[in-house]
Amino acid sequence: MNIKRITTCALIASMTALMFSGCKKEEPVETVPTTEATVATTTETTAATTETSFVTYSAEEYRNAGVNELNSVPILMYHRVYGMKNSETEYTGGNVDKDGYNRTSEAFEADLRSYYEMGYRMMRLTDYVDGYIDVPFGYSPVILTFDDGIRDVVLEGWNADGTPIFDPTCAIGILEQIKTEYPDYNVTATFFVNSGLFGNGEEDDRKVMKWMVDNGYDIGNHTWDHIKLGDCTADEIEKQVGKMYQKLDEIIPGQYVNIVALPFGSPENVSSDNPQYSTIFSGTYDGFSYTTKASLLCAWTRSYSPFVREYNANAIRRIRGYDHNGTECDIEMNFRELNDGRRYISDGDPNTIVFPSSDNSSGDWLKTTYGHQVITYD
Repeated sequence: MNIKRITTCALIASMTALMFSGCKKEEPVETVPTTEATVATTTETTAATTETSFVTYSAEEYRNAGVNELNSVPILMYHRVYGMKNSETEYTGGNVDKDGYNRTSEAFEADLRSYYEMGYRMMRLTDYVDGYIDVPFGYSPVILTFDDGIRDVVLEGWNADGTPIFDPTCAIGILEQIKTEYPDYNVTATFFVNSGLFGNGEEDDRKVMKWMVDNGYDIGNHTWDHIKLGDCTADEIEKQVGKMYQKLDEIIPGQYVNIVALPFGSPENVSSDNPQYSTIFSGTYDGFSYTTKASLLCAWTRSYSPFVREYNANAIRRIRGYDHNGTECDIEMNFRELNDGRRYISDGDPNTIVFPSSDNSSGDWLKTTYGHQVITYD
């Protein structure tokens, strides 16, 4: 336990060097606790809890590590990763296009290394949606998502043993390299595809998708034709979402995630109760029935903890992976704000929710516990 305390204290010390100002709506900030940790009583809003064992630290240890599981989680939104140096683009930093939706391989690799050095560890998007955040004590979760498929997986061939050979400068090529360098990083990502999949040819993409889900990656739904769902009728949405789910179920049955990344973030204010948009979340296309448990915006900022009042699984916010000289909610600005007391810091147990008691002093910020044990400290 002393080793953990030394590690987490070192993390917090390194975080303080990155403290600056805010962007958009603020989450509750950390406070100065004074008493020992206690188990809090909450109103359960989900399924019945199950008995689990977990480690409880002292209030001092939570305080020293800055544990707060009501704070924000960064979900990165990337698109295409090109095998380029930053100096080879005419745009800011590692941007390949004017709006920064596409990234150089140099910048993307640097992004991954910086998240690790700042004390973030990767986790699966689907686990976040399920409220199961399995990150070591004192560290913070970071989630990677990729939209569109193109340049995310560039296949160069197949090894004799049937494993894929990737272009080392594409997204998954870099992720696989980082995986070998940082075995404790828990390298993973969710790739949202359209009907063209990854653009390597149907046969090869089917094979590589099966390899991906067997090797720690997830595949999700980005609609069939990549069109704005906000401009579609209910029937058109059902086709766009349902037809893509149908194809995923044919290729990797039972292994894809029931999550939709909304093309262009449209519609932004999504409601499963809206008669027009309800078919994003459930419907039947060509005899194939589907259910969506979450949808992602094409957004600008960090997401809420899945446990708090403002969290909405139907409109999950993301950070666009681009450079803007530390302004306009780019990567630098978002992580500067996260590291300024707004980041989710884990207690090391996915079955507990730990935070300073003052952060829920009104009793209405903590919303859903997913059956987890709640621990507060002063």
